[in-house]
This record gives sequence, structure tokens and C-alpha cells, in this order.
Amino acid sequence: MVGRYPTGSVAQHPSYDKGVEADANNDKKHIDLAIQLRPKGLSAAEKRVWLRVAPELSRAGRLRALFVDFLREYCVVKVSVDAARDYLNKKDVGWVYETTGRHGAQLKSRPEVAQYNDDWRKWNSLVGQLGLSPATELRFNDKQGDLFSNPFDDV
Repeated sequence: MVGRYPTGSVAQHPSYDKGVEADANNDKKHIDLAIQLRPKGLSAAEKRVWLRVAPELSRAGRLRALFVDFLREYCVVKVSVDAARDYLNKKDVGWVYETTGRHGAQLKSRPEVAQYNDDWRKWNSLVGQLGLSPATELRFNDKQGDLFSNPFDDV
């Protein structure tokens, strides 16, 4: 016996199956909204990012038609960051190269590293503005009350 109760002996709420069905319907609604709002012209990789992020934003109530262009830019930058990282991580490329001059041998960053850093900064900014990190998600949390109560509310 793995658990405390034998299998099937724990009673479930009579509406349990309805809740599971409603949850599946809600998931489908979020995915459908993401597909409906997906902009034209996304590459295959950008579509994958869209279909991963947009339904989650919809579940959080942050996917609206007004924000589609902003989320599109997130997808474009995310794919660019991933492609640059994959390119720089190749064994024959690397993040640095060696040059020799009057000061001897020096290691220098590839120009692609500067582009990667710029794209990463853009991506990080978009993550913060969309609330896609644990820290920035707190800004969108409406469950936290005011830190100080207004003494004039009771007057």
C-alpha cells in the first residue's frame, strides 16, 4: 500500500468531473485565443514561442489585441537570442577569438557577442514589461492589498 488509503476509498466531490471538464475547456479557450490573435508573418520558431507564451498570458488575463505587436516583438527577440547563443556555443565558433599584436596574444569577444548582448537586453526588458519572470509577475498580482490603509476611508 503506497498511500494511507486504499485506491478508490477516498470520496471525490460530486462535481469533480465537471471541474476537470471545465478546466480542459478553459485551456482550449486560451489556446484558441492565442491562435486567433497570432499575427501574420511569424517564422516557424517564432510561432512556437508564441504558442508557448500567449496561452499562459491569456490564463493570467494579460493577452489582449492591443498587446499583440508587443508580444510579437518578444517572440522575434527570443528567437534571435536563442539563435545567437546556439551559434556562439558551436565548438568551431566560440564566444572569443585570439589575436596577436604588439602586446602579445589577446582574447577578444566576437562581434556576434555584442549583438547577442544587445538582444538579451531587449529580451530582458520585454520579459519585465510582460511580467514573465517570477519577480516581475508580482507587479501584476492584484491579490496583495495596500501596504498602508487610508485613515480617511472610515470617515
